[in-house]
Amino acid sequence: MKDIGLIVGICMALSIFSGLCILSVRKKIGYEELKKHNDVAGYIYAVISVIYAVLLAFVVIVEWEMFRETQTKVTNEVEAMASVFRDSRLFSDFETRSSIQRTLINYATIVIDEEWPLMSMQKSSDKALAQLHEVFRLVGKLHPKDDYEKLWYQEMIVKINKFSDARNQRVMCSSEGIPVFMWWMLIVLGIITLGFTFFFGISNSYMHISMAVTLCVVITLGILTIYAFDHPFAGIITVTPEPFIEQLRHWKGYVLKGY
Repeated sequence: MKDIGLIVGICMALSIFSGLCILSVRKKIGYEELKKHNDVAGYIYAVISVIYAVLLAFVVIVEWEMFRETQTKVTNEVEAMASVFRDSRLFSDFETRSSIQRTLINYATIVIDEEWPLMSMQKSSDKALAQLHEVFRLVGKLHPKDDYEKLWYQEMIVKINKFSDARNQRVMCSSEGIPVFMWWMLIVLGIITLGFTFFFGISNSYMHISMAVTLCVVITLGILTIYAFDHPFAGIITVTPEPFIEQLRHWKGYVLKGY
């Protein structure tokens, strides 16, 4: 609700500002003078608006794809983590495999409770990383007793490396985004596109303001949508730790003794 209120507030503030700008332009230049240039202004505005619409749509699509990739990377991490947990149950060294499982449970708990809020600030948890290193250490302690365990040990090594890689990719996603130059392009072109509407000669000032305000809201919502996708762990549209929560709930259904 806080984020929605902020979005509404931004849209209202920019809409009021746009309305005041239109009234100021109409007062200083006058409707009759503005009307003389409607034909030429219309052609120029058509070119500007098309270019901006294409750019805005392109960036939204790119950001949406990046957002979906982030969700996929979170799922990949949980799947690799769950594979390590599951495969550890195939080894006869009960003490080490139980330690691996407890450490993975601790890791998932820290990611949910501590690391996820940190990722909204483009940070990660040293505690979670320490738990991952501990899993590596414990897996290194396993000594396969027969060919069957040797086979699964090789599989576990592959999966724990996938687990580590997936974590690194998730953490990096919190700081990835479109270049600063693209932000400037979106904002400056948005201002130009909106500002151009102030110089049309429309007899009814109420209709003039209404159309400009509508365009202002559309542009603002488009840019805010891009911003939301560009920060996948913060804001109104977020990647949630739900896969970790579900996996942790599944693990806690096990009684570690005997597995």
